[in-house]
Amino acid sequence: MKKLAVFLGVFLVMIMININVFAKYVIEDECLVAEVEITGKIPKIELIDIKNTNLEHTNYANRTHTVTVKIRVIEKNVEEENLNSNTVFLLDEKEITPKYSIKQISKTDEYIDYEINITKINGNGNLKIKIKEGAIKDVANQVNEETVFDTGIIIDNVAPVAYFSQEEIEDGKVLAKIKANEKIDEVNGWNLNSEKLELSKEFACNVTYPFEIKDYAQNSTVLDIDITKATNIKIKYGAVGAYNKWEFGYGKGDVAGKESVKANPIYKVEGMSFYEEGLDKDFIQFRPYINTYWGEGIQGSCYSYETRYIYGYNPSSDSYASLQSGNMINLDGDISLYIGGLGMNRARNAGRGGKPIPEDIANKYLFGISGLKIDLKDYSEYSIVYQIWVDGVGWQKAVSDGEETTYSHDKPIGAYRMSLIPKTEKQYLITSWNKDCGTNNMK
Repeated sequence: MKKLAVFLGVFLVMIMININVFAKYVIEDECLVAEVEITGKIPKIELIDIKNTNLEHTNYANRTHTVTVKIRVIEKNVEEENLNSNTVFLLDEKEITPKYSIKQISKTDEYIDYEINITKINGNGNLKIKIKEGAIKDVANQVNEETVFDTGIIIDNVAPVAYFSQEEIEDGKVLAKIKANEKIDEVNGWNLNSEKLELSKEFACNVTYPFEIKDYAQNSTVLDIDITKATNIKIKYGAVGAYNKWEFGYGKGDVAGKESVKANPIYKVEGMSFYEEGLDKDFIQFRPYINTYWGEGIQGSCYSYETRYIYGYNPSSDSYASLQSGNMINLDGDISLYIGGLGMNRARNAGRGGKPIPEDIANKYLFGISGLKIDLKDYSEYSIVYQIWVDGVGWQKAVSDGEETTYSHDKPIGAYRMSLIPKTEKQYLITSWNKDCGTNNMK
């Protein structure tokens, strides 16, 4: 009996030992499913970078620019992100609705970075970004506080207001001034005062052209530079043809031949003249192309002046005419260069040894100056811009500085214009004149 009791006791102890071992095994075999660190810190949003496509003045922008802002959400356990519906844009304190996008660009265990691209920002004022409370929520249901970021970028969609004036100074020159109502950018060839509100430049010759200024946000205003009082350099160019009246221009966009075209657009420029004061006699040089009935080898003679011309380039394909080397005539008291000759389209004109022009051909006015090259002896300060008009096709592309302009060497011009202009201003004038390409606009 005693043996039985001992056996049962040992048996029970063994069973208990086995149960404990099994329980220990089960506990050690469990896995860690998740570990959540509850810190008590709410999600925080920081501004980390701002970029602006207005590279000239990064603190200014208008509706054409893109402002890119990078923000950082500092939170390890983001449960919910609603930045798109909780981001507001302000100009000063007024809410606006630009076009924008928000995207995640990087993520670490500590934070998430987002990029906000903002475009088409209408209105005026200091650009701010407000991120509302609750845009970010963590796993403990904690949310960010409302945050307002000042980008430091001024949105300006109003073009500057500017005024042009001219002041006569010494030696027959003019000081041109442009005054603006806000700070403006520098312009090549002009002086900008310390307040950034006034541009100035000296001119020696009269000229007219449109001029563009820009404020710091790159809004632009175009105003006319109209120099009318300069006497240091004077130029005068003329055109004559079947209309039989000299017409002159003075470098301000004046069209030589305008009245002839109005009288009959098929009339051609048969002769051109040039006169200047204040420059070397060979400073401005000419090489027009002349189309004649007789062709190569036959000279023509002007019916009004004792001058001659040839088919092709005048004076030749490798030389220029100027007030120093060319045919000279007296036009209203000015001793002027003269190229070409009246009578190119006159019936029965035989030139010097050619066949007479038949009347039916003469009535079509097929002959005259058909190409034009104008060159300068020195391009350090000035450029020369010129443009031709051709019946049936209108104004051709404006050219400059020795380039040839022609529609076709067998299709003479009806009018032309030219201007001596500071080289820094050349492109303004070319751009303006080219707006007339293909038209009959004679202003």
